[in-house]
Amino acid sequence: MVNAKYVAFTVNKQTPFLQTPDQAYATVINCRPPAGKRAAFAQEVRSHNVPLAKVEGSLKRKRGEDGKREYDQAAHSSASYASNAMAPLATATARPLLTQQWQQRKPTRLRRGKVLSKGVDLDCWFIILSYSDPAQLLEMRSKIASCYRFLRDNPMLWKHSRVYYYGTDMPDPPPGLTEFQFAHLRHGHGCMDCGAPNTRKTFWAFLRRMCKDCLTNQVIKEYEAMALLKGPDGEDISFIRAALPSGIYDSWGNFVGVGPASTHALKTIYLKSDVDKLVAEYNREVRERAPDANEAPAWIAAWLAAKAQRIEERQAFAKKMEQWEEMQRTARTAEYSSKKSRRKAYFKEKAAQLSPPIGIKELEACPSYKRAVTIPKDPNNTSWDLLKPKIVKEAAEIAARRGLEESHPPTASSSGISTPTNSMNGYPHAHLYLGTIMGLPPPDHHHHMFH
Repeated sequence: MVNAKYVAFTVNKQTPFLQTPDQAYATVINCRPPAGKRAAFAQEVRSHNVPLAKVEGSLKRKRGEDGKREYDQAAHSSASYASNAMAPLATATARPLLTQQWQQRKPTRLRRGKVLSKGVDLDCWFIILSYSDPAQLLEMRSKIASCYRFLRDNPMLWKHSRVYYYGTDMPDPPPGLTEFQFAHLRHGHGCMDCGAPNTRKTFWAFLRRMCKDCLTNQVIKEYEAMALLKGPDGEDISFIRAALPSGIYDSWGNFVGVGPASTHALKTIYLKSDVDKLVAEYNREVRERAPDANEAPAWIAAWLAAKAQRIEERQAFAKKMEQWEEMQRTARTAEYSSKKSRRKAYFKEKAAQLSPPIGIKELEACPSYKRAVTIPKDPNNTSWDLLKPKIVKEAAEIAARRGLEESHPPTASSSGISTPTNSMNGYPHAHLYLGTIMGLPPPDHHHHMFH
């Protein structure tokens, strides 16, 4: 705003919620250059906050007696008003204003290098992590302490993440296997026995991730397991092998899937640790129930049936997981092949648009092109910009090498299939051999003798 003297000032917002309103004030900004006779003696009026009742340093209009009296009364009333307004103003600052109570919260402004004072709500974190890859959740759990505690206290996050990322086609874990253990078996790294970091193969029949050496050392064949299935008194308890998870070896000793084997060419294998654990559990049950000998057949049947049912569920889950992983590999292979085909077509089209254009034969002879088309990714301008200078250079080298070979044609030698026939005029047996192959009549030796 600008007053009558063309002095710009601003007025604060009035607060009608107080019984006694605050005193109005303004900021006086000196925008006028000094001029006239008073320019040499006038002092510059600096910008400052003053009450609107009286502005110091500003020129006053001439008034009569009535105007002067009214001005004095206004100044006196403003002074008394200022003294009376101090007490309500002090009490107003003590209690929040109504506008402050109902002020709408503004969105958080993110600044680089400044830590937010208000953190993200835990419910928001639950929603965010529900849309994350299970493999990413595993990495966050192992590297971030807060994520470790949050994922530990919210086990359903693993299921939400799995269902969102893989859909309902992926089998659910069997009873006794948590969602975290399932995700660790599916996406984790490292052998669970020796700790080899590069191991990725999970043997779902045993619910373990093992390297090849540990698998060879940990498993035993069926006849070896029968020798370990002995009771407390050395009796044969091989009937409990139905409660053992099993796998299959082929005739070359390779693991081929979930057991038990159904043909003579395949061999059933067990984990030695599973056999020892089951035998120890059976012997412990026998010792605890030894006083009641009449109950022995009944509890053994019930105990074995419960164990066998659990193993059947595990084996069914393992077969589903093997089939699902095989489908994933097949789909991934088809996807990679289609991406490679699109890269070939894209690069050939771009090479034909160059000046001078590069033909298909020249392009396929470039080593950089051969390497580029093996990458299972969709082509784009960036991949072409990286490949273009390489194939231009290699195509020029191939063309120069081809021109050099054409300028020096091969010469006929004294041996080989490219030897001309006129070089064998001194060898009559050679002409006889060629004539026999071509079906020509033999030469007349007498005629040659008389000539």
